[in-house]
Amino acid sequence: MLVSRECALQGLKELVGEAQVLTSKEALRGGSLGLNRGYERAFDLQTLPDPLAVVEAHSTEEVAKVLKYCNEIMINVIARTGGSSGEGLLEVRDPDTIVLDCAPMNKILKIDKYNMMATCQCGVPLQVLEDEVEKDGLTTGHSPQSLPVAFMGGLVATRSIGQFSTYYGGIEDLLCGLEAVLPDGRIIRIRNVPRRASGPDLRHLFLGSEGGLAVITEVTVKLFTYYPQDMWMGGYIMKSMGEGFEAVHDIMTKGYRPSVVRLYDKSDFDYNFGSVEIGENEAYMFFTCEGPKEVAAANGAGIDAIAKAHGGRYVGTEGVAHWLVHRNDVNKAIKDGTALKRYRETEVYYATTEISASWEDIKQIYEDVIANVPKKIPNLVMLGGHISHSYQTGTNIYFVYHIKIDAPENYYKEHCAIVDAICEEVLKYPTGGCVHHHGMGKQRVHFAPIEHGSSFTLLRDLKHMMDPNGIMNNGVLIPKYDH
Repeated sequence: MLVSRECALQGLKELVGEAQVLTSKEALRGGSLGLNRGYERAFDLQTLPDPLAVVEAHSTEEVAKVLKYCNEIMINVIARTGGSSGEGLLEVRDPDTIVLDCAPMNKILKIDKYNMMATCQCGVPLQVLEDEVEKDGLTTGHSPQSLPVAFMGGLVATRSIGQFSTYYGGIEDLLCGLEAVLPDGRIIRIRNVPRRASGPDLRHLFLGSEGGLAVITEVTVKLFTYYPQDMWMGGYIMKSMGEGFEAVHDIMTKGYRPSVVRLYDKSDFDYNFGSVEIGENEAYMFFTCEGPKEVAAANGAGIDAIAKAHGGRYVGTEGVAHWLVHRNDVNKAIKDGTALKRYRETEVYYATTEISASWEDIKQIYEDVIANVPKKIPNLVMLGGHISHSYQTGTNIYFVYHIKIDAPENYYKEHCAIVDAICEEVLKYPTGGCVHHHGMGKQRVHFAPIEHGSSFTLLRDLKHMMDPNGIMNNGVLIPKYDH
């Protein structure tokens, strides 16, 4: 930073007003912790520094003023909206940092029912937008587990995906256009054109940019006609995870498009839901299909036939209905403090690490992780996994685990150890991707050179070009030492 902390604060207050520059202990503490540090919060432990300030932005013009100023005096900027990120995306590692809070930019600007698009500021909660469009029989089609606490700007910045993605797509499929502010204060707009062939698709500069290249201030997303009354559901007990993998492979590659396709091993399913009893080596697989009644029914019939051809035993819709009701309960546990209370009582931390791979590699990755990771992590209490997002060419796995923490101050090191152990197994395979949708953040960014291989130089050059002073969320996209 090129000026004193006092001068920097004064400069920020002159730009946006004193009321929007928050420096209270409560505001700074809230600005320094992401979801990743929930276990530490449970024990009132803070191992990260406070930011210099939390600066509220109420308009794109204010974002531009703040970024231009911070770029000139070299202050690190972490932009946030909902603040629900994992993987250390929002963690303050350097006290010469401001958290730029764009949550006040919360206006839905336009719902275009004829062209099937919704435009809103970055601080609009996804749930608010979804509730509004559903009044007109529409849906965004985007339903991440973080739905109750997710905001539109953050969804684009983290390259989010929703639980119904197999039908509607991820945020990269839903995003039509956007407005963003570059580190030097320039405001740019990518227009809402249905498709263009005028060079590279510039939307992808910002999708998954993790606040490391710019601040996304406005987004336009697709809308879909919503047919909840016509949803088809079906649950099946499979003889093994291996047989489940094959069934899902055939369903996807033969052209069926469920909105939800999930396959749980016993460890994961028993802990998370347990609404259906399955045997020791069995797996639970279930689907939903959406769209017009005829489409949903046809997809359901084809899926049912393939599941049964792979030995699946149909067990009705009770387990699916249970999941639909309880799929986002983790947010309630975080919001009401239940999760923190459980950490204190059990000293066991629960988390997930999501990866992806081709159909050929994913089965072996699953087996390798289940077999090898417990050998590396002596304090592992539970390890399981499930498929939740599938494609023509492969699928993902959410690895779910519990680790016994020996002391709160060791939590982060122990959590990183299991994340690293999983990613190391994944990256042994040619199509293994060590992050599917949470972003690499600051927790997995050291794998970026391996993940990207020879193309990593392009990412590094892009960061240097768009953010030459390195003020944008330093430590994401490329390792901090690499800038």
